[in-house]
Order: sequence, then C-alpha cells, then structure tokens
Amino acid sequence: MRVHTNTLRERVRREDLLVFGGIVDSRSGAAVEMYHDVGYDVLLIDREHTALNSETILEHIRMARALGLPVMVRVAEEDYHELNRTLDQGPDGVFVPRIRSRAQVEEVVRTVSYPPRGVRGVAGSTCPAGRYMGWPSLPEQLAAITEAVVIGIQIETREALEQLEDVVSVPGVDIAVIGCDDLTVALGAPGDVRSDAFVAAGEAVIATCRRHGVLPGIAIGDPRLAADWVARGMRVLWYATDVTLMWSAAAQQLQRLHEAMGTQGGAA
Repeated sequence: MRVHTNTLRERVRREDLLVFGGIVDSRSGAAVEMYHDVGYDVLLIDREHTALNSETILEHIRMARALGLPVMVRVAEEDYHELNRTLDQGPDGVFVPRIRSRAQVEEVVRTVSYPPRGVRGVAGSTCPAGRYMGWPSLPEQLAAITEAVVIGIQIETREALEQLEDVVSVPGVDIAVIGCDDLTVALGAPGDVRSDAFVAAGEAVIATCRRHGVLPGIAIGDPRLAADWVARGMRVLWYATDVTLMWSAAAQQLQRLHEAMGTQGGAA
C-alpha cells in the first residue's frame, strides 16, 4: 500500500499556526507518541546538535507517520549526502541551518528535488518501503514527492539577515525560522531576545516572508514571548524539546515535594 500524504504541505499553504515539538535526545518512540497525543502540530527531529543516528531517526519518522503526525528533520549540513539520505527515510520535510546566501538556498532546493527540478537520486525500494512502493508510475512518484517535501531554512547568521530578501525569495522555500541563540550571538548580544536589534530582525523576517509567501517562524520556549511573536505574525513555533520538557518537569516536581514537606533546595 502506498503511504503518502500532503498534510504538512496543505497546512503550510493555508498558513496555519504550526507548533513544533522537538526530539534532540530521546531514542524511545514514547516521545513521538507524547507530542502526538498532547496535540503538537509537527514533530521536529534534530540532527545538527544531537547524537541521534539514522536508525533512530528512521524509527521516529516511522512512528510519526503511523500516528499521522507530520515530521521534519533539521539536518546537520546541506550537502547532497546528508539531505538525500535524510529524505530517503520519508520525513515530510527538512530544515537547513546556518543559511548565508541565496546560492546556498538555491542549491538546497535543487538537492532535495527530483529531476527535472533538481538532482535528488531515486530511492526506488529503500526504507521506508511504504513511501516508495505502489505508485502507478515512476514519473508520478517523483512529481508527487517533490511537491510534498517542505523546505525550511534558518535565519541565524548576520549574512542571512543582511541578504534576507535574496534568501527568502528563492522559489521552493516554504518556512524561514529564526535561530534565536545563534542570531543573538551574531547581533552581539548573546541570549538577549528582547533587544531592539533582535526584535527588529524578527519583524524584518516576518515582513519579508509575507512578501514572498513563506511562513515565518521562531525557536522560542517562553510562552509569553511565543504568544507575542505570534501576535506580530509568526506562524511557526519551535516551542519545546524532549530534554527541556523533562528537565523542567523534574525541577517542578522536586520543588512541589519540597513545598509539601516545608523544606528547601536539596534539604532532606
């Protein structure tokens, strides 16, 4: 049976608000089920800053697909082997970090697209088989999968900010997400997401994306700041990761215990 949907592509076209839950450490499919069951819109699997291997990522993608939860992978780099191998595992799309130029984005679009639009190699019967088997014809398969793949880029370098119009306007780009940590570093105020320079950068990304039919997004876990950015026009939120959720829940639960016992900190 052919397994292939355009769910994420359709939501991007509608400009839905998309809240992403991220996996950066968990090897268990329970993390995928958690995000699905509590109502996150999209699963984000990170390859750039994690030790997750291809087999683990494949199983997370397979679980997400079985649950009907769209999934994107942030790749470690934009070379052919990284992008091609990642897409062969069947995610709905990819994010590419540290964008610096229009030429770089054009090459990403070319790499993730099958001919004649691009140069992606054809995986006729590789895993996951459901993604590739059962098509009436190879041309239909290639056209449909190329159309369905969602392409995201990250705005987190000074070069990308200075060339915002050029990088966002590349045909084929669907989402542009601000990487807050790296962009604040590039702006000379590490971690300061309330600075005038950072807010101006965020507003510039929103305005530029609107002009080119691209969904603007931001990686931010503070609910008040996230809500403020949505009010300003952001449509994609990288809102949580498995590690941050576990860390905060562990701290809160311990604090509740100390409050119940009338103790402080690590006191017995």
